[in-house]
Amino acid sequence: MAFPVPTHLPRRAAPQDVTSKILSTMDEATNKSLTASLANSWLEELDTTIQSTKEQIHDRIHADLPEFERQLQTSISVQTRLRTLTTQVDLLNHSLIDSETGLVPALVKTLTTHSALAQNATNARVKHEALSHLLRCRKEYSSLETLVNNGDLPEAVEACTRMEQLLGDAPVALAQANVLLDLKRKFNASKARTQDQLSDAYTRCVQITPLELTVAPSAQVRQSERTLLLPDILSSLSSSSLDDHLNTLRRDITTHYIDSLLVQPMSVLEEDYKITCVPSPPNDEVMSLRIENLSRTLQFLSNRLLNHLPTPKKSSFLRSLCKPVVSSVLNNLLIPTLPSSFDHLPSFLELLKSAVMFEETCIIGLLGNDASDTPIKGWGDGVGGHYERQRRILILDSCRSKILEPDNFADTFVVEVEVDVAKVAPEPEIVPVQEEAPEDADADAWGLDEDAVLTSSTTKADEDGWGFEDNSYPEKKTGDADGWGFDEGEVNTSAKVDDDSWGFDDDAPEDSADAPTEELPSDPQPQSNGHNSESEDAWGLDEDATAGAEGETNWDDPWGEDTSAPPKSPRPSPSLKSPKAATRLEKLANKGKKALNGNSPMSSPLVAAPVSPNVASAKISPPVKALQSHSPQQLSLPSTDKLVEKRPPNLSFSAPPPKEIYVVSTRMKGILSLVREALRESREFANSRLLPPTLSGQAGSPGSTLFTTSGSILDLYCALYPVVFSAQLQSLEGPMRFSNNCLYLSGEIQAIERDLRGPEVESVKNRLDESARTLNLLGQSWYGDAVEKQRLLVDTILTQGTEGFTFTGDQDRYDECESSMNRVLQEIRRVSQKWKGTLTKSKYYAAIGSVTDAALCRVLQDVLALDDIPEVESHRLSELCRILLALEGIYVEDPEQPSFVVAYVPSWLKYSYLSELLEASLADITYLFEEGALVDFEVEELARLVRALFADTVLRTNTINKIMGGHPARK
Repeated sequence: MAFPVPTHLPRRAAPQDVTSKILSTMDEATNKSLTASLANSWLEELDTTIQSTKEQIHDRIHADLPEFERQLQTSISVQTRLRTLTTQVDLLNHSLIDSETGLVPALVKTLTTHSALAQNATNARVKHEALSHLLRCRKEYSSLETLVNNGDLPEAVEACTRMEQLLGDAPVALAQANVLLDLKRKFNASKARTQDQLSDAYTRCVQITPLELTVAPSAQVRQSERTLLLPDILSSLSSSSLDDHLNTLRRDITTHYIDSLLVQPMSVLEEDYKITCVPSPPNDEVMSLRIENLSRTLQFLSNRLLNHLPTPKKSSFLRSLCKPVVSSVLNNLLIPTLPSSFDHLPSFLELLKSAVMFEETCIIGLLGNDASDTPIKGWGDGVGGHYERQRRILILDSCRSKILEPDNFADTFVVEVEVDVAKVAPEPEIVPVQEEAPEDADADAWGLDEDAVLTSSTTKADEDGWGFEDNSYPEKKTGDADGWGFDEGEVNTSAKVDDDSWGFDDDAPEDSADAPTEELPSDPQPQSNGHNSESEDAWGLDEDATAGAEGETNWDDPWGEDTSAPPKSPRPSPSLKSPKAATRLEKLANKGKKALNGNSPMSSPLVAAPVSPNVASAKISPPVKALQSHSPQQLSLPSTDKLVEKRPPNLSFSAPPPKEIYVVSTRMKGILSLVREALRESREFANSRLLPPTLSGQAGSPGSTLFTTSGSILDLYCALYPVVFSAQLQSLEGPMRFSNNCLYLSGEIQAIERDLRGPEVESVKNRLDESARTLNLLGQSWYGDAVEKQRLLVDTILTQGTEGFTFTGDQDRYDECESSMNRVLQEIRRVSQKWKGTLTKSKYYAAIGSVTDAALCRVLQDVLALDDIPEVESHRLSELCRILLALEGIYVEDPEQPSFVVAYVPSWLKYSYLSELLEASLADITYLFEEGALVDFEVEELARLVRALFADTVLRTNTINKIMGGHPARK
């Protein structure tokens, strides 16, 4: 079957000749269309075409007949001449190649005869030359054999040279002859025998053993009476043999004398032709004697042996000894004896001077080294730097060994740090005297309408009802103020406070120079809700003042000692109006009464946030900032004139700064001791002035390398510990322990840096300051990363386990959500147990508060994102929310005092309100919103929550419209 031609390919053009046209027509016929008439038509067409072609040819000829006839005659003439040329060529070929009469065979015969005669003449000439050359070689070889047998080795060497020249000039025809090859073998044997006898004579003249060096002036040839002098032996040895002997000599001299004399104590005894080395006791050795022994040995070799070497070999051999001698002096004497302590440095400098003098006299003067190439002097010029670098290596090796010791969490000690109480709100110095509450005072269960008075005549009233930013302390200098900032005891108002590292008190006014001596608290006190007891403040804002009056602090066991303040005398208080009663709170009102008694999760004492430069994670929100948004209302401020009359005498007590403790690995003491030792040694080295400036070996002042070693110790710890103990750093307490270590080192290094004095240590102080900042940053980073890891863990548990708290009406879904909430509760409690004994109080509560806040924020985000919350789900969501309220127990140290969870968990109040709002009515929500109790919520969040909880009614619409109008302004 023919291959079908694709349709897209171009078709062949129609044939132009007659034959192709007819054949194409015949090809198109099929079996059915082929008939006799069709075939007859094809024949007629062919006949017609042939006749037409003939007529065209005839017409073409007759169209130009004269030209046709001319071309025809030309063709006939060409054929005739071709036949004539062929006949003549055949005749010429016969005359050339005929075997009898041809020219070529006769010429070949003549040339063959001539070639035979020429070859015979050449053979005779070559044979004569070969025989003549062989005769000369035989005579020279016989003379060589005679000299060798008589022991005349120098003359034999000359004869070998002539014989070798003859053998090299042998004719070409003789080069591969058996007789010449045999003669060469005999000559090589005689030559080798001559060199062997010379080498044997050299070996008997020059004898080197580990303890004895002998150079004889002559030696007798074996099996002869001829005695050869050492210079004749050296000059007669072949170049390769002499090179071998000199290489062996250099190796033996380097090994048995140059290195040996510099490595161990020796006594050198020199005789006429021999040097003997006797080991000496090392107890009372003078190190410079080693260089003197080496100098005597080299001088002996030069006088007895090296001066007799041929000139080219002598200079090259002497120069070849320079590098081994210099290397041995440096590597076997100077570098190993470089002292590892400052006390031995003076004696070493004397040895160094001897080595430099040895280089000038022997290496340059005797061995002929280049005068500009003085490696020993160059090394000596930098001996100060070599000493410091060696000490640096030893110190860093010691530090590395200490770091690589197995880590033991039980091998720790406790570090005590002072807390900067100036960064927290002070305790009120005047307690307001409240009027008796009316009988219906308890009707206002929330106390949202209470008014506050300003008790200070020297500061402005803070717009925030919490009063956490009312810090108006005098800014006077103190020593090292701690950066933690806790509300423990009375504030010493004469103490200087450090800059707030969180920036909470940026707006605190400064005391003027003419401020009155009578001091009043800067925090506005919330108005009483009708109860006579101070401790029943609805939000627990007066707890700090009560704690201070009782001489107790909120930071109690297990972290540190109690910090007590002197007892205060009773203070009169201005009378305050009783607030109006709140209505329509239904069951929220009952919960509010519980809050007033200090038993609600929302009650907390006035505890300031931990303000510390060691809290690195930016994701841990400062608790004080969080507190500032939880004021139920804006406090009204009465005139201060009415307060002056009831103001008590100025009472100001100083309490010792509160302290906290944290755990640090004992390994840190060893690292600090290495840092201090490096600084002490570098200062001693720099002040000794033992080395002149040319021997300092460094661009800076002496001791700079040792000074920088202190920073390298810290860098080594930062780089090595996280890699070696990566497994321990995966645990819960591992990162916090490492963070404590880094922060402890940072503080100690800063103290060391402050103690350094003098302009020469300025660069060292900068280096230590950089290391301290690096350690501080590293400690903060590990602390923040550990907290962030736990935040992500609880967030992941809630995200994967609760799935957005959807369909909690289903019992299985509710059980899954409850399991996830309980798991988060257990996880946070487990983390708190691991971190509590490791971190300071402030960092511990900040870290746990951040993890707790992450869990609460996730629940808040998921619950507030629900579009529809039926009644059943609202009750179950409220129950789920109450599970995490059990975390409040972590923030309670004294069962007699309320918790301070609000100070460390910014979203705690918002979360607590959410659990109540899920079961509240529209009237309750409206009332709380109007009173400003829901300021933690965004209006969009409240509106979305109301839409999800309640059906679409006019009341719901009005409530949403009121909420979307924004939070009411605080009164």
